[in-house]
Amino acid sequence: MKLLKIFIFVLTSLSLLLTFNSCDFPEHYFDSKPECQNSIDYFQTADSESTEYQSKALGILRNSQGQNFRYFFKTFLEEGRDVYMLTNFRNKEHCFDIKVLVDNWDKLQGMRRSNGKSYPNELYDLKWSIITIDGRQQVFYEDMHEIID
Repeated sequence: MKLLKIFIFVLTSLSLLLTFNSCDFPEHYFDSKPECQNSIDYFQTADSESTEYQSKALGILRNSQGQNFRYFFKTFLEEGRDVYMLTNFRNKEHCFDIKVLVDNWDKLQGMRRSNGKSYPNELYDLKWSIITIDGRQQVFYEDMHEIID
């Protein structure tokens, strides 16, 4: 009987390990949210939607790699025909909000309908690029980890 209990325990433990091992968890899924620290004081007091603020943030992103940041959803903004996802980018040196232009809604449609309410705050594995539209550089949404609605 004792041998049977040990066998069931080992079998159950292995099953759980295999289940979690086969899941596609994002890189920071189990990490705590990092503090918002800034090496540039400007970002703490300026209006995140202003042109100057967005330009300064783009300057940092031009010399950065996406995997060095974590991303946190703030809200959606509509400007004419364009829809942006205001997103907080943060790492050990920087913390700022940037407008991310979205035109691919495959993973974000449900989130857009509810403006992110009841969705995870962190945007795992966000992929973006900097593009130029009408002579203006913008951060452009490419992809992210699947969101379960």
